[in-house]
Amino acid sequence: MTINWEAVAAVVELLGLALIVVSLVYLAIQTRSINKQAQSEARYAFVDAAGQINMVIAQDLQAASVFRRGLASVDDLNEDERMQFFMFVGQYANLWSVMHQSYADDVLPDTQWAIVQNDIRSILGSPGGRAFWSTAGAAAYDQAFVDSVNAELAKTDAGYDMVKMTAQAE
Repeated sequence: MTINWEAVAAVVELLGLALIVVSLVYLAIQTRSINKQAQSEARYAFVDAAGQINMVIAQDLQAASVFRRGLASVDDLNEDERMQFFMFVGQYANLWSVMHQSYADDVLPDTQWAIVQNDIRSILGSPGGRAFWSTAGAAAYDQAFVDSVNAELAKTDAGYDMVKMTAQAE
């Protein structure tokens, strides 16, 4: 019996090709899983960081007062309150900047980015938010984020109005 080496080589080549295909499918599945995990972590990081800022404001009447009055106008805040308000808004802006980068990296999904955009329009679109953005905020961040914020602030949809919401609740 003679061995047909050409046939053996063809079978080995087919087996090698099959192994490559299986490996590529496995890598695609792993990559998809890793991407989903990264998206989940980005969503959690956003919720956690926003929650921490919100809790600082929510748990302290003085902080809530400064934040509410600052949204309406920084002119009515004393120097220390203005600093406190700018720190609050700065923390939000830091969070949004990180979320912007996560969105640009395709880690933060569209649904979560839409929430960030709404928050940007709502908080930075307020009179106090605009004061923060024009005097300190825009200069502190990378140009891609600044352009994104400016595009949001140029939209006609102002998001939600927290000052008006709290006034209506009274």
